[in-house]
Amino acid sequence: MTHYLSAEMFRTVRRRYLYWTLGVCALVLLGVVSLFAYANSTIDDPSQMAHTEFLFLFFIQFLPSIGLYFTLLIGDMTFSEEHKVQTMRNTLFCGTPRITVYLGKFINSLIFCCIMMVVLLAVAFGLSAVMLGIGPAFRETMASFGMMLAGCIPLWIAGAALAVALYSNIPSTNLAAFSFIGIFVVPTSLLRLTAFMTQKEIFGQIRSLLITSRLDELAKGTASEHPDFLITCWITGMVFTAIFLIAGYAAFSRKEIK
Repeated sequence: MTHYLSAEMFRTVRRRYLYWTLGVCALVLLGVVSLFAYANSTIDDPSQMAHTEFLFLFFIQFLPSIGLYFTLLIGDMTFSEEHKVQTMRNTLFCGTPRITVYLGKFINSLIFCCIMMVVLLAVAFGLSAVMLGIGPAFRETMASFGMMLAGCIPLWIAGAALAVALYSNIPSTNLAAFSFIGIFVVPTSLLRLTAFMTQKEIFGQIRSLLITSRLDELAKGTASEHPDFLITCWITGMVFTAIFLIAGYAAFSRKEIK
């Protein structure tokens, strides 16, 4: 496992996809912070200016959902060209166990999710601290951000597990990506519509158990108001991670690699 994981990480590090993604995200962050800085330059009252904590409040509202779909991007990066150039087939034909390949892909995805998250958050903090400064509500905002992040991590891990399950079994990366989006979007939308049409609470209660619903609650700041909600998020994340990993490997172990 260690040798295979090292090889996976080496392949991912050498892919331009990784650096293009980091570069584009960094430019987007620079653009957002620059807009806030420009808005500050038009305001005379210092108390109305946006500081670093304003950017992280923005993250609290949008990062939970963005992070979930970012795991899809990392999964695509991990499996980039695997099916096209048949490197997975060659790996399996050389005697590497399928469980090693499957879990190696999953762990590699988690490692690069963490790396990119740390890098981009460091870039966001650095840019905002220099261009916007630190305001009086910085500690309180960062505490809320930390609580939100603690609740998102297990749910994002489940997203990474689903991405690996789909990319391992679906040769078309586009179809795998659309399947990922559909699995998260369609059940939530159908349950919301059914609950509205039938006026029965059971459908709303089922919807509240889904990953997307947990992320919506985190975006509203539920974790900072109710810290015990973090336990719920971790239970939800671990349960879905186990389901996705087991179902994905069950299909992958029976898949014919051509």
